[in-house]
Amino acid sequence: MPPSPRPMSIRAPAIIAHRGASRDFRENTMRAFQRALELEVDGIELDVHATRDGVLVVHHDASLPMHHGEAVERVPLVRLSAAELAEFRLPSGDPIPTLDEIFRAVGDRATVYVEVKAPNVEPMVAALLDQHPEVRSAVHAFDHRIPVGVRAIRPVTMIGLLSASYPLNVQGVISGSGATMFWQHADLIDERLVQAVHEAGLQIVAWTVNSARHARQLAAWGVDALCTDVPDEIRTALATGPSGAEAA
Repeated sequence: MPPSPRPMSIRAPAIIAHRGASRDFRENTMRAFQRALELEVDGIELDVHATRDGVLVVHHDASLPMHHGEAVERVPLVRLSAAELAEFRLPSGDPIPTLDEIFRAVGDRATVYVEVKAPNVEPMVAALLDQHPEVRSAVHAFDHRIPVGVRAIRPVTMIGLLSASYPLNVQGVISGSGATMFWQHADLIDERLVQAVHEAGLQIVAWTVNSARHARQLAAWGVDALCTDVPDEIRTALATGPSGAEAA
């Protein structure tokens, strides 16, 4: 049985690198994730799609720009094989990594929070998680059926629900899901919502937090984790007061 993600302290929110250290290197690339690990983040968050032949790959968009002479066509990732995708390079020169490669690189150094963006890949996700019991991992998505589906196949999987709207009834949103984390757009979090999520028995993750002032406010409200493009800056912000002095 794989270990659960690290417990998160309300007083000291966990720091999750959003698509890796994505201000330092191209998001969702091995270099961004390696940099996040160098910064000793608590977790890394990434986006997952599947190729035509069933390989899980880490990329935000569902398609890639393919050049045919002067013409550019957006090709869905699901129409490409893993071998074809391996030849592609992002504008930064980085290849698109597979989720397996990321798991191997991370090991037990941080929790990997997998946002699944592709439909009907729950069996693939569950199978890959089983192949990496050394990795602390969790699955979340805007389509709440996806993490619930992964957990139905693999009951030990920790899952979260993504939200970009303010829930009027938190209990109604999470009921029956088995989720342990509620990922909420940072601009739609207030103290009342934090309390409601905690009362429902879940942890609340704020995304995406790149402002020191906002990070401190969310921490004061008791948010459990901050997902950020600048993990080093946010960690420093939480360790220091508004004036830059070391926090007590």
